[in-house]
Amino acid sequence: SFRRHTVRLTPVSGGSMLYADKNALRTQLKVNMLRIRERELSYYTNNCLSISTSAALLAGFAWYGLTEVPFDEEANAVTQTLYLVVTTLIMGLELLTVVNATLCAILGPGLALRGPDGSMHTAVTGMMTHYKFTLACFTGGLVCFMLSALLYGWMQFSWPLALPMTVLLIYFLYTILKYFVRIYRRFRLAPDRVVTGAFHADNYSADMQAEQQRQMEQESAQMREQYENLPESVKASMGSMGAGPSHY
Repeated sequence: SFRRHTVRLTPVSGGSMLYADKNALRTQLKVNMLRIRERELSYYTNNCLSISTSAALLAGFAWYGLTEVPFDEEANAVTQTLYLVVTTLIMGLELLTVVNATLCAILGPGLALRGPDGSMHTAVTGMMTHYKFTLACFTGGLVCFMLSALLYGWMQFSWPLALPMTVLLIYFLYTILKYFVRIYRRFRLAPDRVVTGAFHADNYSADMQAEQQRQMEQESAQMREQYENLPESVKASMGSMGAGPSHY
């Protein structure tokens, strides 16, 4: 005689499938959010590299003005002192710009790429803050560069030669500041209108948890109501099987 073998099939739990789908959806959402923030990271990185190149050029000019420019012994001591002070400010501000911009361009993407969860948002926020300070240092060094050229004219030349040079420098300094303000106002965004790639994940998660809790309470109330409407024989049968509403 042959023995009868019974094969028991274990059904796939629907809860496990839903859990896997929710995790996949959550992972895909996080990847899409990181792609959006990556655009901001590339924007600030490219801007820092551009500013650092121009700042290094101005710092080199300032170093040449401090070490290679001959000084007239008959020149006014106050003018010479102001020239040295302003030229030193140029070199200091522009080197500070180079250091800040270079470190942001190197360390910011490194933190976003190799840091723990949430490092992308930290990197973009930090680069945004340091970029504003870097741009301010670069602008201050550029203004000091024009003032240094003006002081050099009065230090090295007589007033008939220094006066036309002063007029031209003041004109171009005014023009640079005028266009700077005009372009800044045209492309400036108000703080309340700036759109970033950041999502308020904490508020979103809290809202989702509250919604899920509310849905679970509604389902539990519906199951209790259906259980109360069942016949007594069915209730007794479910109670003996351990399938009462308290087990859902």
